[in-house]
Amino acid sequence: MREFLGGLIVLAAFAMFVLSIVVMVKPLKRLHLGSRKRGLLLLGASFVVTIIGGMILPPPTPEEVAVRAADEAREKAERETVQAAEKKARDDAEAAAEARLKPAMTEAATGLWNRINSTVAGCDAASKAVSDAAGARNPSPYVLYPLVQQAKTVCASEGLEVSRIDVPDTIPARHRDGFKEAIETCSNAYLAKMSAFDSMAKVLDGNVRPSAVSDAQQNAERAQAGIMLCGIRFMKAASDAGLDLDEVIKD
Repeated sequence: MREFLGGLIVLAAFAMFVLSIVVMVKPLKRLHLGSRKRGLLLLGASFVVTIIGGMILPPPTPEEVAVRAADEAREKAERETVQAAEKKARDDAEAAAEARLKPAMTEAATGLWNRINSTVAGCDAASKAVSDAAGARNPSPYVLYPLVQQAKTVCASEGLEVSRIDVPDTIPARHRDGFKEAIETCSNAYLAKMSAFDSMAKVLDGNVRPSAVSDAQQNAERAQAGIMLCGIRFMKAASDAGLDLDEVIKD
């Protein structure tokens, strides 16, 4: 009886709710609901009646609670199974598509790596010239200084040029960020070399204070670490894209 009465009250509350919405759209003067204000009052009353009906309805039995919990758990498991199957299907489709694209992706990544290296070839050559001159017996600052200045200028220019390199469209969008990060790392590495040569030039020009010499050493170490990180980041990007590193980086 309590369940029937509570259900009847909740049903009546629902009817009041529907009627209040109708009244707020189009007032019903025949039902003495000729204004939207009365519609709002009726809407509020429907909520109150719903609460009363809910209080009258008997609480669910432990068996009903258990059945509901079991139903919810089953529905959740079914949703998760469907979602997992859909995800696996998407992943399999993406893997199949990338397998077909792998030769073209490998060629694009190889071309990108070669372009980076060719772009900084001038800086590498200038750096070697500095290194050879510095490693000679009794190196002369008058010989080293112009070489260092030239290396600084070339590395600055080529470091910026690397930053303008675009990732080929052949590489799928979800893998491009890794290659973009590698390009940025390589650009920063050669700009760090520029900074290292700038510090070295100041020392050669007579600024032999301990702080200036220390800065030159630290900048040189930072530039060397950056060059190594450039290659590591590129290899990681290629590996994350599922490419064979021996095929991408051949030298």
